[in-house]
Amino acid sequence: MSSWQRPTSVEYPRVWITFRARDVDSDELVEYRVQDLPGDRVEDAIAHMKTFFLRDEPMCSSVGLYRDPDALDEFAEMWRTVAAQKVAVVCFRAGSDEIVGLNMLTVVSQANAKEYKFKSVGMQTMYDAYVGMLKQANLFEKYAVEDYLSAWGLSVSPRFRGRGIATELLRARIPICRAVGLRVTVTLFSHPGSQIPAAKVGFFDEIVASFKQLAEDGYLFPGVTHELCKLMTMVVE
Repeated sequence: MSSWQRPTSVEYPRVWITFRARDVDSDELVEYRVQDLPGDRVEDAIAHMKTFFLRDEPMCSSVGLYRDPDALDEFAEMWRTVAAQKVAVVCFRAGSDEIVGLNMLTVVSQANAKEYKFKSVGMQTMYDAYVGMLKQANLFEKYAVEDYLSAWGLSVSPRFRGRGIATELLRARIPICRAVGLRVTVTLFSHPGSQIPAAKVGFFDEIVASFKQLAEDGYLFPGVTHELCKLMTMVVE
């Protein structure tokens, strides 16, 4: 996926941000933290992503990846590869090891960027639509970078939604980028539920496509009820 390696000078696992939000069973404010995903929680993270992300993310859900055995296996393998880079982050509530949310961050490098081929037709459709938007953006040349931070999924447990968790998971990219020496982070956001938090923390629209346009280009996502898919960028100084 990338030749990039996390600098050995950056402590791992490390807490990137803490914040206060409502508890899960009351209106009491409690502390949450966003930290590096520990190696011994990778399989738990994959189980979470299979259960929630593949069902809830509009493009994944539209093409039925949550019930596609090939997609389940291929996503799991991709998430293991992503986790090995040691930039994926998890949110925990103070005093608990329950996974509140995840952002499966990954570093993409120009030096060995490649396009993937998948057994799952639905996964290939989603990936090809994403790659098409990346090619339009021409990120390496536009921002004069060799590496950028991206992601293979953002998810919040249903029990913890409505507390700003997604916003804080996205905000954590700022100290991460500064610590590991990355200046640009880019992600495809396919739902207002992630597009709005992304904009709050400093992402801006890079490439915007309607799902109607994607369908005209041969990328069909039936049943998606909102209009726009956005490739969004944040530059971290």
